[in-house]
Amino acid sequence: MAECTPELRVCLSTALCLLTGVMLACLVRAIRGPRYTERLVALNLICTVVVLMVCILSYLLEAAYLVDVAILYGLLNLLAVAVLSRISVRRHREKRGEEP
Repeated sequence: MAECTPELRVCLSTALCLLTGVMLACLVRAIRGPRYTERLVALNLICTVVVLMVCILSYLLEAAYLVDVAILYGLLNLLAVAVLSRISVRRHREKRGEEP
């Protein structure tokens, strides 16, 4: 891994703080979102931000294994969103009286 200069460390730490703010805003949307789909999108964005934060921490801590953790978490996020989207579409079709 490339060496982390003090300037880069400050920039990445600032990015982590900004991403924390984005994650908190998404958490508010996930709690207050009037519709199920808005909550689903907010949770998906939270998981994506967490993957990005883990990658930044991997670079800052010089721990390459954290990238593997981020990849696995991203794949689990993809699977969860696919399943929840399928459930949402099925529920919407049943509510409208359509056949699958």
